[in-house]
Amino acid sequence: MRRVLATLAIAAALAAGAARAEDLAAGISRDKIEITSSFTGTDVVVFGAIELESGEALPATEMRDVVVVIRSDKPYLVTVRKKDQVGPIWMNRDQRRFAGVPGYYFLSSTRPLKDIASAEVLEQFEIGLDRIALGPAPGAIGGPREFREAILRTKMTQDLYSQHEGAVSFLSGSLFRTTVALPPNVPAGHLKVLVYAFADGQVTSSSTMTLFIDKTGIERGLSEFAHHWPLFYGLAAVLLSALAGFLASLAFRERH
Repeated sequence: MRRVLATLAIAAALAAGAARAEDLAAGISRDKIEITSSFTGTDVVVFGAIELESGEALPATEMRDVVVVIRSDKPYLVTVRKKDQVGPIWMNRDQRRFAGVPGYYFLSSTRPLKDIASAEVLEQFEIGLDRIALGPAPGAIGGPREFREAILRTKMTQDLYSQHEGAVSFLSGSLFRTTVALPPNVPAGHLKVLVYAFADGQVTSSSTMTLFIDKTGIERGLSEFAHHWPLFYGLAAVLLSALAGFLASLAFRERH
């Protein structure tokens, strides 16, 4: 529902500004990242320009705010468990399941979000970590906000979620750019690169691109093996662990 509202909001904004329509042209420095065993993360530059349809640059008095959002195209189901102390033991006493959890979320903007648009507008486009639509999984019930905040804290600790207000800079006139530091554990798949231009608290234009994250070599083989044959993957992992422990014990005996 929120995505429908976001689409309608963009259409309304463009219709309202038809008399002075503008184009948002955006690009990325790389559209494909290959993850190998030596992958330690990489930087991607998102850049672009805002111009009038006539091809003229925007006047200095009509400068825009720009927000860049990069998020996983595939949402995940996530289970959050809460531990409570029962005597001397900590136990899982409560849990909640959430749907629509992006594996990766990055945000960069020209200014603090509160100075760019109202909370209602930002929520329509899921702009901001605290506005990601994390709803209960099918058949599950909603939970206290602390469960949702636990997801955000965990993802931020893993460098999979980040928000950088003021990190989009205008180089000259209507040209802008920002740098995205992709972590080594960025999930494979498609990342949506969404660029929004704001004026007077409303979206005036937008652009969407796709960044492909692909595993190669042995990493890809192991990932496909684990996905298609999870039982055999689990058994192989147990056997390898047991074998490693057995070989370690033999080495320890030989030294003593």
